[in-house]
Amino acid sequence: MKQATLGSYIRSLRTQNHMTQSQLAEKLNVTDKAVSKWERDLSYPDIALFPKLADILGVNVNDLLNECVEEGQPSRLVQIFEMSQDIRTPLHIILGCADMAANHYEDKDLVLRYLQSIRISGEYLLKSIDCISQVMSRMEDGSDNTCFEHLGKLEKHLQELSLFHNKYFDPYDFSGKRILVAEDMEINREIAREMLRQTGAVIEFAVDGKDCLEKLITHPADYYDMILMDIMMPNMDGIEATKQIRVLEDKKKAAIPIIAVSSNVQEKDRNAALEAGMDGFTEKPIFVDKLFEAMKKHLVEES
Repeated sequence: MKQATLGSYIRSLRTQNHMTQSQLAEKLNVTDKAVSKWERDLSYPDIALFPKLADILGVNVNDLLNECVEEGQPSRLVQIFEMSQDIRTPLHIILGCADMAANHYEDKDLVLRYLQSIRISGEYLLKSIDCISQVMSRMEDGSDNTCFEHLGKLEKHLQELSLFHNKYFDPYDFSGKRILVAEDMEINREIAREMLRQTGAVIEFAVDGKDCLEKLITHPADYYDMILMDIMMPNMDGIEATKQIRVLEDKKKAAIPIIAVSSNVQEKDRNAALEAGMDGFTEKPIFVDKLFEAMKKHLVEES
């Protein structure tokens, strides 16, 4: 039976899996208090935890996203300070799936799968905006228009996307280059695979910063040509992974080009990425021309 809220859904699945709140918290590397708040709908899991949370509870990410659009989800679903992340993540999925559906329009089953992801992400995005509006309406200072500025940016991004559609890949040929993509969300890995496949690059994936570091250490120095690094990942985030890469004893591995690909787009986030030793910063939703230009620059400089 469908649960009324995300919190009750998490609690139900945890019980079915015979786990205590402490056991679930340990598996997710969060506090017991955080899980307790989620289940009481007093706060909301970071969207970056959704893939791992879904795997532990034995469901897929879409199941969890479905619960986020149910009536009854509290207004604290979206906190103002997390607004950018909560808007950009589903938007990235929407734009990526739209591109993939266009590239595979002859495969009906695949297109329907992408359309389902678009619908669920769109409903989640709409609910997020509704919640932001509720919070904004309660603010004493009615002059704060941060939320509306972000909506204006979304519209601009969609307009830019239409200009570049079907023109993304012509100027870029990364044939023979091996790119390691560090990304914890499966749907984002699928989007990255489809985008990069068009350039002839060989793509491998790491599911978090720790996995990325281990893959780089394990393989020969010339094996990878570049790393595309997400910032927010479980186990080890992209910032820490980059710091550890830059101090590796193997100087060639330590100098590998690393480009941040992140939905955290504030100036402090860019600065943190660059200070950690990253060579570039691109934002989610991904605009392929911008990403490929950054890749081309550093791959050319490397060669």
